[in-house]
Amino acid sequence: MKKLILALAIILSISISSIAQTPSKMEMKEKQKMEMKDGVMMMNNKAMLCSNSKCALLTKTYTSTDGSKVSPNGTITKPNGSKVKLKNGYSIDKSGKITMMPHGHKGHVCGIECHKMMEKI
Repeated sequence: MKKLILALAIILSISISSIAQTPSKMEMKEKQKMEMKDGVMMMNNKAMLCSNSKCALLTKTYTSTDGSKVSPNGTITKPNGSKVKLKNGYSIDKSGKITMMPHGHKGHVCGIECHKMMEKI
């Protein structure tokens, strides 16, 4: 009887440990979210150039395919001459589209708007 209980305990612990190590759908989605797109993001008041999921400090002007130029201080000059400062938690992709970095991304800045949005999800 003791051997049977011991065998059941071993089988149960092995099956539980294998389940615990299998990534859940949620964890897999989070991993996909963390992949950064190529472009420039503003993090801690510093413009970071992201390419191939790696980021480095922006040291020279970055030009997107639509002609927008991003200076090392995070100022974006659009092709029509208008200027806008990239805020922390925002990024501009290689096509020139400015977006807020999604919740969970490195550099994302959570504020009141973010918490309200997350409550709806």
